[in-house]
Amino acid sequence: MPDVVRVETDACALGEVADISGPQALAEQAGRLLLVIENGIITREQVIAALKVSGLENIRVEVQMPETVRVERSSALASTQAREEEREDRTEDLAALVKSLAAWDGEVEVRHTGGIPAGRLVSPASIVPGTASATLRFRDAAGTERSLAVRLTWTQPALVLTRSLRRGDVINDADVMIRQIRVNRPGVFASRASEVVGRSITRNLSQGEPLPLNLVINTPIIERGNSVTILVRSGGFVVRARGEAMENGAIGDTIRVRNVSSRTIVTAVVVTDDTVEVKMP
Repeated sequence: MPDVVRVETDACALGEVADISGPQALAEQAGRLLLVIENGIITREQVIAALKVSGLENIRVEVQMPETVRVERSSALASTQAREEEREDRTEDLAALVKSLAAWDGEVEVRHTGGIPAGRLVSPASIVPGTASATLRFRDAAGTERSLAVRLTWTQPALVLTRSLRRGDVINDADVMIRQIRVNRPGVFASRASEVVGRSITRNLSQGEPLPLNLVINTPIIERGNSVTILVRSGGFVVRARGEAMENGAIGDTIRVRNVSSRTIVTAVVVTDDTVEVKMP
């Protein structure tokens, strides 16, 4: 075997890279031995190991080769690989283009038949996330327009339910887990537990469903009729008064509250489960 050999794949038969002499049947048997190319080399040790498990272990074999043989790819294969790498690069660029058109933070797989036309994209101006297919039009420097039909698969990390929940149920940590989901329609899905834990849902959802943020609401911690403390801050002073909640409210909600003493109804922001604060201008 010479110092350098040329092959077309990541594995080759010994007979493809070495001259083998001896009885024809044995030479053919040795020539069929498969060598896997790793790190661009074939080693003497690798050839001897292949011979040992080939059924030729009781045959005297003389191996004439360097300790390490360098492997080069044939020009045809290198050209093919270069074209494939270029195609992959252009497909990645196309995926980035589609993500930009859709203002999409997740991932999108773009499948197409044929080459990607040269030139700049002239349509469409935007793509809705979840769109299954689209036709892209490109215009080259000569003004010629060409179309490319693409099929699109959209995915993103999102929280999915580990159990079915009914409308009004409060979500806890064990109810959700993060998964990569396929998106078939526009929507903003929760991606962090902190966005939903402690809040409730507005309709029934099944186990395995992703959790749309528009179906999650803050859980009321004050209910209508509850006794609350009304806080009014002005300068360095804080005034407290007893009140009665006129509406349900979650933390941060603005609700109507009646002052028990004056019977005046004011609007206040829910601070805790028994305290509301009147925001002064």
